[in-house]
Amino acid sequence: MIGAVKVINIGVRRVAGPCSQHYSPLLFNQILRRNMSTTTKEPYLLNVDEEASKRLNLQHGILTRMLGGMLIPEPVIARLEQVQEGGRNASYDWPACKENKYIKIADLATGTGIWLYSIRKQLEELGLKAELYGYDLHDNQFPPEDKREDVEFHTLNILDTPKFQEIGPTYHYIHARLLTTVLTKEEWKIAIDNCLEILRPGGFLHFEEIPFGELSIEKDGVPASGGVLEKLQASMKLLKRDLDCGNNIYNYLEELGLWDTEHRKIDLRTCDEETKQMQNVNARLGLEEFITNAIARGPEALKRFGYESKEVALERMASLGKDPGTQAYFVLHSILGKKQGGVFSLQLTCGSPLPAESELEEAKEEPEEMNMPDPVYEEEEKEDTEEPQLNFVVPRRGRFQVSYAVISDKPDSK
Repeated sequence: MIGAVKVINIGVRRVAGPCSQHYSPLLFNQILRRNMSTTTKEPYLLNVDEEASKRLNLQHGILTRMLGGMLIPEPVIARLEQVQEGGRNASYDWPACKENKYIKIADLATGTGIWLYSIRKQLEELGLKAELYGYDLHDNQFPPEDKREDVEFHTLNILDTPKFQEIGPTYHYIHARLLTTVLTKEEWKIAIDNCLEILRPGGFLHFEEIPFGELSIEKDGVPASGGVLEKLQASMKLLKRDLDCGNNIYNYLEELGLWDTEHRKIDLRTCDEETKQMQNVNARLGLEEFITNAIARGPEALKRFGYESKEVALERMASLGKDPGTQAYFVLHSILGKKQGGVFSLQLTCGSPLPAESELEEAKEEPEEMNMPDPVYEEEEKEDTEEPQLNFVVPRRGRFQVSYAVISDKPDSK
């Protein structure tokens, strides 16, 4: 169950003017300096400051409600349980191994790390222990070092293929969210390939995206953004962003031959009224970020949004969200795929009590050989078949896992 979320009207910093609200030149300069470093040749189109962090956290609350509070898909949970159980079964020190962390999870484009801190609670409820790592191009939004607790944060460009190859297959579950404003159509495939470089065989790759082509602001079923959203979508096309990234990501995972691929779509129209109102606040803040970012980058960037001057853009921004009855909508795409491979083993579970220390020490010794009773075979008519002697070699490895091999003098015997 998701508790009620209090909607807070979060605005960007403003300096009051005599006639209307004006934005501080210092703020524009800060935005410009922070956003010139990005994955692509184009500057990042949103902000990476404290106000943007608040908007990202609000957006996370919206997506969490849309997902019913379950941030980790069920197939991923099942796989993580296998990884943890396999790690514990391979350990000789049973009591201590229950505290070890065998699972490694990475969140790309992590921002404030709020997704990682949220799944940590879900993992604890499931009895799963994991090492959590957050990666992002900028470190502006990372929590202060003294407040990161047991989550690690690192800077990483998702298009830096040599760096991903250097990291190698490390993680059992990789999550990435809302890269649609960052990557071009061509760069999406590079980003996905890089993610697979650091994903272990049998691990899951999980994208959550909100395609720009499915954004809308409506009133009584009629577009009501005043042209702001339409200009933003046109600008995205000029920048070669993928307005249908959700479907294209899924198609590429299928093309790569990933296992257990899933594509789930959740339309905000199906959600409760409180979630919709949260999105109205989020949409206004997001559009304000796009416009202030464009103003900071100069006249050419403004023209891409269809604004001839900064004054026109500011006037239009001041009117956002003022018309009652308007509603911002989007469709959340959750795309999942499993990397080929992985280790599978047959395990026999028994209900015996925990082994004593002496038994654990004995289990580390050489395997014992036990003679089993001769199996009985049905005799075929008119044929004298010699029954082979079968021996079972049983290594004692811990409490739950039992491996066995059948040794026979006849290679064709069963």
